[in-house]
Amino acid sequence: MHQFRYALRILGKAPAFTAVAIVTLALGIGVNSGIFSIIDAAMIRPLPYASPERLVSMWETLTGDPPDQWNTSGSGDDPAVRMTVSPANLADYRKQNDVFSGIASWELIGMNLTEDGPPERLSGERVSANFFSVLGVEPVLGRAFRPEEEKPGNGHVVILSYGFWQEKLGADPEWAAKTLTLEGEKYRIVGIMPRGFESPAQMGTTDPLAFFVPAGYAPDLAADHSRHFVWTVARLRPGVSLRAAQTEMDAISARLAREHPKTNRNLKTAMAPLGDDLVRNARISLLVMLGAVGLVLLIACANLANLLLARAAGRVHEITIRFALGASRARVVGELLAQSAVLAAMGAAAGLALGIWTRELLEKLSPGGIPRVNSAGLDARVLLFTVLLSAITGIAFGIFPALQVSRAARPAEALKSNERGSAGAGVMRWRNALMAAEIAVSMILLVGAGLLIRSFVALNGVKLGFDTTHVMAMKIRLPLTRYPDATKQFAFFHDLADRVRPLPGVEAVGFANNLPMRGGWSSSFDLDSGEEFETDAQAVSTGYFATLGIPLLRGRLFTPADREDAPPVAVVNMKFARTALHNGTAIGRRMRWHKDMQWITIVGIVGDIRREGKAKEILPEVYLPAADAKLWPVYMSDFAFRSVGDPKLLVAAVERQVWAIDKDQPVTQVRTLDEVIARAASERRFQTTVLLLFALLALGLALVGVYGVISYAVTQRTGEMGVRIALGASRGDILKLVIGRAMLLVATGILAGAAGAYALSRSLQMLLFEIQPWDPLTYAALAVALPLVALAACYIPARRATRVDPMVALRYE
Repeated sequence: MHQFRYALRILGKAPAFTAVAIVTLALGIGVNSGIFSIIDAAMIRPLPYASPERLVSMWETLTGDPPDQWNTSGSGDDPAVRMTVSPANLADYRKQNDVFSGIASWELIGMNLTEDGPPERLSGERVSANFFSVLGVEPVLGRAFRPEEEKPGNGHVVILSYGFWQEKLGADPEWAAKTLTLEGEKYRIVGIMPRGFESPAQMGTTDPLAFFVPAGYAPDLAADHSRHFVWTVARLRPGVSLRAAQTEMDAISARLAREHPKTNRNLKTAMAPLGDDLVRNARISLLVMLGAVGLVLLIACANLANLLLARAAGRVHEITIRFALGASRARVVGELLAQSAVLAAMGAAAGLALGIWTRELLEKLSPGGIPRVNSAGLDARVLLFTVLLSAITGIAFGIFPALQVSRAARPAEALKSNERGSAGAGVMRWRNALMAAEIAVSMILLVGAGLLIRSFVALNGVKLGFDTTHVMAMKIRLPLTRYPDATKQFAFFHDLADRVRPLPGVEAVGFANNLPMRGGWSSSFDLDSGEEFETDAQAVSTGYFATLGIPLLRGRLFTPADREDAPPVAVVNMKFARTALHNGTAIGRRMRWHKDMQWITIVGIVGDIRREGKAKEILPEVYLPAADAKLWPVYMSDFAFRSVGDPKLLVAAVERQVWAIDKDQPVTQVRTLDEVIARAASERRFQTTVLLLFALLALGLALVGVYGVISYAVTQRTGEMGVRIALGASRGDILKLVIGRAMLLVATGILAGAAGAYALSRSLQMLLFEIQPWDPLTYAALAVALPLVALAACYIPARRATRVDPMVALRYE
C-alpha cells in the first residue's frame, strides 16, 4: 500500500507524463473494451433461450445435380450450400428422428395492418405451433399457439411483440379482448411476448418483428416435397451430440431420397449450433476488428513502455544513489511496477468510458448484420475483460522498463557521470526497437485498411447496367384476400401506373414482381433445342425498361398488345443469349416452363444488369410481360417511377394515388435506387470505415512514439551535438544525422510490417472485391506515404538538435 501511495505522489509531480500515459492506455484499452462488448454480445453471451447449447439451426443442401422437381423461392442462399426446408420434408424429419425433442419452423412474412389511421405494413413471422416451446420461451402474457391452430382455417390468432403491444396498443391491459385486422381479416390476440424477445431470424436485422401467426399450410402444399421455403430450428434431446444428430438426419435424408427421387434426389440436411450459425456472416468482420484493436493495443503498450523507459531513465541517478545507500533491487522494481499499475488502473477507468463511446459509435455505423449488437453493453464480462487487460498491460509493459533501468543503475559509474547519460545506450536500444515495432504494427493495419479501401473503390466503379438517377422504388404488397390472382394484381398496378404517369415531373413509370436488389425469382425453362436452362426471371410492365434505363439491343420491348389473349412473348438479356443459346440468334427462339405449357417466343434482347448488386455476377435473365398473367407464378409488388428532379418530392402524390385505388393499402420500403445501392454496400463500407479508423489511431500512436524516441535521443546526445557543431558540422549535417538514424528504424519497421501484413492480409480475402491481399499498389503507396509521415514526426526534435548552443552544451557536460 505504501508503494501505491508513493506511486501516486511521484505521478502527481509529473502531470504531463501522467496525462500522456493515461491517454495512451485509454485509447488502447478503450477500443478493445468497446469491440469486446460487441463480440461478447454476438459470439460469447449465451442466446436468450432455455438451454441454448442444445439448439441447432437446420437447413437443406444439394450434394449433386438438383432433383427434377424443386423450388427454393425466398431462400436467398446458394442451394449447394444452404437452402430452406420444405414443409413436407419437415413433417418427415419430425416423425422419423429420435435425436430431437422438437423441430420448429418459421418464415418471415409481411402483413398489412388496417385499423384506425393510415394502413401499415408490419413485419412478422409465420411459425409452427411448437416454435416457442422449442426455443424455450413463452409469452409473458397469454399463451402460445396450440397444435390445432396450425390447421388451415384455424389460424386467425396472433401473438404480438412486447414493443408493438406498448407502442401501438398503449400496453392495453384488455389486449385479450381485442383483434387486429391483418390482410383484411380479423386476428384474435392470444399472447404478448416478453420484453426484448428476439426470434433467431430477427438477430442481425434492424427491422423489429411485430407479430407471430401460426403456420397453417393447405394439404397440397404441406404434402409437396419440392417447395422449400421455411427455416428450421431444433432442440437436441439431453445427452445427444450434434454429430449423432447429423448421422441420424443423413440416414433420414437418404431414405427420403429413395422414397421421393423426383423431389429429394441429392438432397440432405445440414446443421450447426444455433449461436454459431447466427453469427456466421459477421464472424470474419468481428475477428478482423478484434485483431485490429489488438494491434492498436500493442502500439499503445509499446508507447507506454517507451514512456516508462524514458521516465525511469531520467531517474537512474536517483536510483543509483538509493542502491548505494542499501535499497534492494526488488524494492526499486516494486515501486516502478506500482507506478505502472496505477497508470494501468487510471487508463482502464478512462478506457471504460472510451469503450462505451466506441461501442455506441460502432452500433451507429453497423449496417445491422451483427447479431444482438443492440444488446451490447457494460456487463460483468466486459468489466472483467477490461480489468484483466489493464492488469496484463500494466505488468507486462511495466516490468520490462523497471528491470532494464534497475540493471542500468551501477553506483560506481553513475555517481561519476551526470544524470542525463547514465542509462543512455541500453535504454535507447530498447526504445529504438519498440519504435520500429510500432511502425511495423501500424504498417500492418494500414495495409489492411488500404486493401479494403481499394476494394471499396473497385466495387463502386462497377457498372450496374441500369440508371439509378432520380428513380424512386416502393413496395406495395397486395393482400391475397382481396387480390388472390395475378390478373387482379396486374389490374391494380396498371391502374396505378396510369394515374402516376400524368403527374408533373414524372418521366417514366414501371412495375415488376421485384426491382433489382429487392428480391428475385429463378426457375428453369425448356428450350426449343431440347435443353433445360435455369435462369433468373422477372414479370415486368411495358415501362419497366425505360424507368430503369435498361437499353434495348435487338428486337423489340413489350407493348400493351402483349396480353393474356396474345401469343406469349419474352425479352432476354445478353447473358441469356450467350449462355443458354450459345451465342446464337435469340430473336424468334422459343422456351416454355414445361411440356404442358405454351411456347414463349423471344422478341427482344436488352442489356445485362447486375440485378443482385455490384458485388454479384451478371445472371441470365428472362423478362415476361406483366400483362400476360398466366406466365408468372409470383406476386407483383414493386413500383417505380423516374422523375425530372428529386423523386422524394413526388412520393406523397403517388401514395395518394395508391389510396385512391385502395384506401387500406400501405406503401413501404420507399427509397430511391441510389439509397438501395448504398444500403447494399453498407456492410463493406462499415468494414472499411472501422478498419481505417483503427489504422489511423494506430498511426497516430506510432507517430507519437517516433517523436518521443527521437526527442529523447536528441536530449541524450545534446553534448555530442554541441561537439559536432563546435567542430564545424552544419545544421544540414545534424539534420541528416538525426533524421537518417530515425528513418533507418522506420524503414526497418516498414519492411517488417509489410512482411507481417502479407502474412495476415490473407484473412481479409473474403472481405475483398477484385483486389488481392498482395496488391502491389497498396504496399507501394504505404511504403512511400508512411516514411513521409514519420519524417514529419522526426523533423521537430531534429530541428531542435540543430539549435544546440555548443558552449552551453559543453559547459553542461
